[in-house]
Amino acid sequence: MKVEMKSLTDKSIERRDYRDILKIFVDDNQVFSVFDGEPEDANLRRDFNDCWKIGDMMKMAYDSGKKGEDFEISTIREDEL
Repeated sequence: MKVEMKSLTDKSIERRDYRDILKIFVDDNQVFSVFDGEPEDANLRRDFNDCWKIGDMMKMAYDSGKKGEDFEISTIREDEL
C-alpha cells in the first residue's frame, strides 16, 4: 500500500493567509481531504468532514498488513493542490 500525504509549501501557505490543505492518497486515489477555511466552517460537518473516514482508512492499512503488502508513507509539499 502506497500512502501519500500532500500539503502546501510554506510559501503557498503564506500566500493563502496561512491556510493549509491536507490530502491523503492511497495507491494514487484520493481518500481524504481537509483544509483550513473560514473559522465558521472549521467543524466536522464542513471543512473536516473526511475525518469520519479515519476508521475506514485504519482498517484499510490493517488489512494491507495482514495480506503482507508493503506499506510506504511519503509526505509531499506542493505549491497547489
